[in-house]
Amino acid sequence: MAKKKRKLLYTILGHVVLLATVVAGVLLLTGIPMNFDIFYEKGSYRPNMSWEHIGSSIKQNFSMVFTGEIRHVDVLGETVQEIFQGAAKKSGIVLGFGMVLAVLVGIPKGIMDSRKRDQHGTFKMLQSLIPLSVPDVLTIGLIQLLALTLFKNGMTFFGIGPIEFKGDQFWYSAIYPILAISILPAAYVARTTATAIEEGLSKPYALAARGKGCSRMRIIKNHLMKNVLYEVLSVFPTILALMFSSLIIVERLFYYRGLGYHMINFYTSSRIDPILGSTAFSYFMTILAVVYFLILLLFNVLKDVVVPKVKS
Repeated sequence: MAKKKRKLLYTILGHVVLLATVVAGVLLLTGIPMNFDIFYEKGSYRPNMSWEHIGSSIKQNFSMVFTGEIRHVDVLGETVQEIFQGAAKKSGIVLGFGMVLAVLVGIPKGIMDSRKRDQHGTFKMLQSLIPLSVPDVLTIGLIQLLALTLFKNGMTFFGIGPIEFKGDQFWYSAIYPILAISILPAAYVARTTATAIEEGLSKPYALAARGKGCSRMRIIKNHLMKNVLYEVLSVFPTILALMFSSLIIVERLFYYRGLGYHMINFYTSSRIDPILGSTAFSYFMTILAVVYFLILLLFNVLKDVVVPKVKS
């Protein structure tokens, strides 16, 4: 028991240290003035502003984010806090339902793929590698192309719509972003599930059960699903990283005004003061980092503490 508590404590401390490092790095980099540059003159390189000015800008960035002062700053008629609350709700819907969809699609697909364990050759290898090797930008773009085609032809999506291929005016506007962000994670879950089942079916207890007449699905359901759950939880850090990194692309392409969309807008919009935009970006990025590491910690605790108890 003491060993497990120590392991849990080390896991939490490790995540806290990593989170602090990431947040400090983000605030340090985004605190550098956007017009900062280094130029070559008379045989040497030097910055276009004093180091005192750069240090002051970084210090102000840390101060405004940690004191919460940035939350009350007005940006285009709304405070940063109001923008964040609306955007966080939209992004939470996309990330939450995208994760659920990835698991609901990935696990059954992995069970079906595991039936092909006796197949060999290039075709089976390509079935596993192609979905994982396609860039997320391409898959997201294909979903938007599908959305554009359906909308232009007045077609519905599973009886809903026609749904506009961009925007967030209606609740069902989140369908395409959810679908786009879940494709690559679903492929990871499917591959992980198939591998876990293939390995489990080769174990002596599974072979003994088959010899006694148990069906393949019964063995998977009664004996292997706990292992599958453990393996899926093990790859969730990768899946989570994929979803968070794809969030900006998804929201930008679909004009879905969540956290990722506004983070890009803070830097690219000419209507927003560069200093305020950079600090607002820092605030959004800091909150996202905290949420990401909290979710990551939750999955690691489930994997290291809860699931082993269930398996035992």
